[in-house]
Amino acid sequence: MKQVFIGSSLIAFIVIVCLLTSSRAFAHGDMKEIFSGTVDGYQITVSVLPHKPMVGQAHFTIEPKDIASGNPIEQALVTLIVRHGDEAFESRAVNSPSSTTMYDANLTFYEEGDWETEVKIQTIPGHESSVFFILPVSGESIVSGTSAGYFFLFVFGVLVVVPIILFLKYRGNKAT
Repeated sequence: MKQVFIGSSLIAFIVIVCLLTSSRAFAHGDMKEIFSGTVDGYQITVSVLPHKPMVGQAHFTIEPKDIASGNPIEQALVTLIVRHGDEAFESRAVNSPSSTTMYDANLTFYEEGDWETEVKIQTIPGHESSVFFILPVSGESIVSGTSAGYFFLFVFGVLVVVPIILFLKYRGNKAT
């Protein structure tokens, strides 16, 4: 029983230390601005993570502003479209109650090259405006497909298999 208490205390200590020493992650914390332009009275700024988009997933943040007033636009339909050769992908950019001025979209790039990127914005029904720019995507993927699987197996082994082995090894024989 003493080993269980010591093991539980050690695990609790490690969890507390990890929580206290880890920095918090924010969705818009380390974005890199890749485009800024104007169209039909809108100033549109586009930022991306990772800083140099690669084959794989990318997170985009679009910040539209009214040029006349300088105020951010909080109610709009914003769409991000990327095209490369015969392929085209579209993602609706959405804002959240905690950041009403930033519209977020996620896309997955399947091949490298220069992708034509279009941002559509609509604040008035039936009146849509678009800006275009080229987005270079490199061929190196951020994370290999197998590393996530290996990480899962490691965590599974530590959290499930090790306690079962310890339980079977140290369980006491019950005397009748």
